[in-house]
Amino acid sequence: MFRINETWRFWLPVIGLGLFGCYCSQKLIRAHFEADVAVPNYEFDRELPACRGAIYDATGKACPLVRSVPLWEYHLDPVSLTNTVVRPKGERIPRTRQAICRQISTALGLDYHRVLSMSEKSGRRYQYLGQSSDPEVHRILADRRLVSGVVIEDRQVRQYFHARRLSHVIGAVNKEGVGSAGLELRYNRELTGIPGRIHGCRDARGAELYDKRIETVAPIPGADLHLTIDHNLQYEVETALAAGVEEFGAGSGWCIVLDVKTGAVLALASLPDFNPLVFGRTSDAAKVNRATNIVYEPGSVMKVITACAGIDSGIVTADTLYNTNRNDDRYYRLPGDGTHVWEPTMTVRDAIVHSSNIVIGKLGVDIGPERLYGYMKEFGFGRKTGVESPGEEPGLLPPWQRWDKVKWSRAPIGQGVAVTAIQIASAYQAIANDGVRMKPHLLERIARPDGTLLKSFEPEAVARPISAETSRTVREMMLGVASKSGTARRAAIKGYSVAGKTGTAQKVVDGRYSDSLYRATFCGIVPSGVVKRNENDAEPVPARVVILVTLDFEHKAKFHQGGNSSAPIFKRVATAAMRYYEVEPDRPDELLFEGDDDGLDEIMEERGKTAAEAEEAG
Repeated sequence: MFRINETWRFWLPVIGLGLFGCYCSQKLIRAHFEADVAVPNYEFDRELPACRGAIYDATGKACPLVRSVPLWEYHLDPVSLTNTVVRPKGERIPRTRQAICRQISTALGLDYHRVLSMSEKSGRRYQYLGQSSDPEVHRILADRRLVSGVVIEDRQVRQYFHARRLSHVIGAVNKEGVGSAGLELRYNRELTGIPGRIHGCRDARGAELYDKRIETVAPIPGADLHLTIDHNLQYEVETALAAGVEEFGAGSGWCIVLDVKTGAVLALASLPDFNPLVFGRTSDAAKVNRATNIVYEPGSVMKVITACAGIDSGIVTADTLYNTNRNDDRYYRLPGDGTHVWEPTMTVRDAIVHSSNIVIGKLGVDIGPERLYGYMKEFGFGRKTGVESPGEEPGLLPPWQRWDKVKWSRAPIGQGVAVTAIQIASAYQAIANDGVRMKPHLLERIARPDGTLLKSFEPEAVARPISAETSRTVREMMLGVASKSGTARRAAIKGYSVAGKTGTAQKVVDGRYSDSLYRATFCGIVPSGVVKRNENDAEPVPARVVILVTLDFEHKAKFHQGGNSSAPIFKRVATAAMRYYEVEPDRPDELLFEGDDDGLDEIMEERGKTAAEAEEAG
């Protein structure tokens, strides 16, 4: 028994050593023949972000609205600074902490003692040092033979040169540089560009060896967006709208300026607005572009569309008489005109000037729901206009088969249908453009930074809802709105004719029309396009712009009517537009009047005499 134990005591170590030797041998043999053996790899690939495209207004590259600036962001890692030996080439002694901190502070223009203090806080890693777009600074701080402990991240800073201006049109980007709203979102792919690539080598400590780069593929910058909007006019619009919202106590407001001939958006503002740099902290209410993304009952501005349908279809003329009796047995449950007391009869022209619900309601019934619905569709209601603003709503225009008898007289006055502001402005643009509706557009072109054109946005005619003759007739009818007897005296502009219409729409609260909350609108065409500058002129002065202004009241306000609140804002915007685009007055004689309020009282009196004489002559 004793011999057996002694034998095992001898052979057990021998067997163990033999097994270990066999194990090591097979590992070495397998490592020799296997292809995927882990070997030190000092090559690397790194993506180079592309510079995001810029956004310019209609004046071109001389005035950028938005531009991205590439830069590097630097952070200090005290642990890496302490554990990494930095020995510049040709020096025998490694650099001290103090020398490295001085190099960092000098490169970034920081206080040396602050950087030194940061390097001693080993418990706080990746402390923010600063940003710089200087390639020389990057070369120094990325060289591990000069400094250590500096972590570098590629960044881009999106600069919005006009702050909040045009915020709903331009939009914003998130922290990753991806479009989150507006044109930044809609054209994110075009703006982003194509990233580049670096294929190079690192040393054993992970630092790049710049002299041993294998391949560098430069990034392709993103395309630039060129808008139809002019920042000078946009400033006038935003200033006038903000002043009006405050003066009349509205909760929000919006304004659109369209070019009559092309449909180009010359200005677009929505309040409340936001700062693109803090878009993530902006309230949901401020993020909404109310000019394109909310629907509402338009109110009396829709009466012009009804008049167009009646005249274009030959059912009535501007001088067709209607009785103003609401309790007319021929019509079902007509809308009322409030406290207004009319003459027994009223022409269609006067119904537009005085905004009679009864007369226009009767006209709508005479036109018929099927025909009126068809005209509304041709004017663009019930579908998106195609403007480049993301989130545009199509509005609500139910098929005529679903209209009950009440709606036959309510839809003509702008109740029971819901529209967007851009749809109303587009419809009035068709009336101003001799019946041709153009597609509203915000972009003029998309081009590369070197000027290479990628896409051009040419004016596009999308429909002809009415004839040129009808459009001129209706514009002549609309001239009386901005007059002494009309609903928008405060929209009158000295020296220029205005063809417009007011709208004071009751808001729906808990399924019922409120008697204290309203949306006040004025939409006008300046010049009207139907007034000759001189009697001997062959043609009237052409219409130039369509301007829509809407104020949304969240509390009961004294001046909630479109003629009292939106009309003065319209006047200020239109006056600025006429001056900026150097449009000659079509009523130059009015410029001779002097007096209070630019002599408007005298002007209105003269216009009234002219209209009366024309009526008698007719």
